[in-house]
Amino acid sequence: MRDFIVHRPSSIVNWSNSSNMKIKLLSLLLLIGLAFASPAAQPTNPTIYRAYFTSAKQLEALTSQYDVLEARGKDARGEYVLVMGDDELAAKLNAEGYALVAQQHIGMVNSPLSFYGGYHSITEHYAHMDSIIAARPDLAQGVVYGQTWRKTQDPNSGYDLRAICLTKQRPGDCALNPNTDKPRFFLMAAIHARELTTSEMVWRWMDDLVAKYNVDPDVTALLDYNEIWMIPLTNPDGRQMVEQGNADAGFPWYQRKNEHAQIPSTCSNPPTSWNQDGIDLNRNASFRWGGVGTSTNPCDLVYRGASAGSEPEEVALENLVSQLFRDQRGPLDTDAAPITTTGSFLTLHSYSNLVLLPWGDNTPNTPNDAALRSFAFRMSSFNGYVTGRPAEVLYGVSGSSDDWAYGTLGIPAFTFEIGPGGGSCTDFFPPYSCQDSLFWPLNRNAFYFAAKNARQPYESALGPVTLTPTLSSGRVGAGTSVTLTAIVDDGLYGNAAGSVGQPASQVISAAQVFVDVPPWAGGVPIPMTAQDGAFNTAQETALAALNTSGLATGRHTLFVRAQDANGNWGAITAQWLSVNWQVFLPATLRESAAAW
Repeated sequence: MRDFIVHRPSSIVNWSNSSNMKIKLLSLLLLIGLAFASPAAQPTNPTIYRAYFTSAKQLEALTSQYDVLEARGKDARGEYVLVMGDDELAAKLNAEGYALVAQQHIGMVNSPLSFYGGYHSITEHYAHMDSIIAARPDLAQGVVYGQTWRKTQDPNSGYDLRAICLTKQRPGDCALNPNTDKPRFFLMAAIHARELTTSEMVWRWMDDLVAKYNVDPDVTALLDYNEIWMIPLTNPDGRQMVEQGNADAGFPWYQRKNEHAQIPSTCSNPPTSWNQDGIDLNRNASFRWGGVGTSTNPCDLVYRGASAGSEPEEVALENLVSQLFRDQRGPLDTDAAPITTTGSFLTLHSYSNLVLLPWGDNTPNTPNDAALRSFAFRMSSFNGYVTGRPAEVLYGVSGSSDDWAYGTLGIPAFTFEIGPGGGSCTDFFPPYSCQDSLFWPLNRNAFYFAAKNARQPYESALGPVTLTPTLSSGRVGAGTSVTLTAIVDDGLYGNAAGSVGQPASQVISAAQVFVDVPPWAGGVPIPMTAQDGAFNTAQETALAALNTSGLATGRHTLFVRAQDANGNWGAITAQWLSVNWQVFLPATLRESAAAW
């Protein structure tokens, strides 16, 4: 098995199998202890309420104190957000002047499976990364980038924080050093522990990337020329609390925060969806900490912590990301990241079907707003989510990980809120079947788009999207011609109702194909022509007649891209062309040659 690399501020040491065995043994002893412990008190079944507000001040008061879910709407009664709580909380909100309507009652469900109907446990997620690294050392490396709060207090408790890097491995790849020629895409999940869907999406994308390398040309080109970094569990201490609820109560506990308990604690134990120990790690980032959408009450769900970046999980995350990406933006909030910026960043949350871009709070738009919105709306063209800044389509947030990534390093950073606000696949714990029937099919191509645009995102996300190119024949004899056809689309933007700031499409101005050597490596472009005779609309069918004279037998990679009228080149999309001398032979000779 290929070892994880454990990163410490002062040294790097190997992740040992013996340490892993000790952790598994300790986990087993913990489970045995839980089995003989007194049953934990059962939390009251929560209800999701529509909480109506009439002013920005009322909304801010709600988001700074209560468990306001990632959803906002409007009906005949007015604007509302969703709040989770019990009868006592409802009475308190009514007393404060909020009108409430019960939208959904959450019931306890006993599952015969290991974790609430099929969700993967912490142990399974870490074993999954180990299995990929062991099976595909040519594609995968792992890193232990820090420790959870509980483990910093007691080495026999808590968890290591682990990430995986996928790329076609060369010496020096996946190093904790921003000076690499491979652009990096960073995907993180479950900074809020109860958001189970997010980790499942990372699991599926890991498998998809590995399974389709050397099978799918676009996936292969992505891993040949980029690094994909993923964290399936950013907050494993909190996730353990969620899992414990499934074991003790038959229903996961709604733990959102990490496990940094105040001493003495006055918070609910076991945790409820509106009162719990810990710090909200997505309010603890060291950029724009302590503003709108945060609380100073340690029991509140959006408690920001004692200071900016106070939590070891947050410190470790910021250290890791800072070692993977160069600082590419000036010190002022008004400083734009340059067009040459590389890298992209996505954090997954649930739920409400949203694509969110910086800034999270109520301040003016970022200096890179046009490119960020284009990037976000292009992603939402795949998943159909409502798109905008949090304060535009949801509510104001500060101290979040995506604001930190963009604000500190200049890389485009986004949040997905995965899962609808109503229906059978809603809630933090939707039926497990929703993962494959709905969430993964919607978000797979959005992930790929985000990763493909990491090379120069502030240009390519503005440029046209090249849909899968096709060949008149994928396997030809040397010296023959083949026609390449590609749909290039600058109008591929999401249009979900409620989105804010959808960009205008541009006319396609050019398209190119490169054979074997991509444009950033000095490849020679072959111009493509418009099928209808002129590039003059936002969507075009582009053609190129390729002569294979001079091409060696074997597989060749074609890199296709298009340009809009503003001069922005979109990201490349790859296709394969196989040149084979046997194509010209009679069938009997081809069979003899193959046998020989």
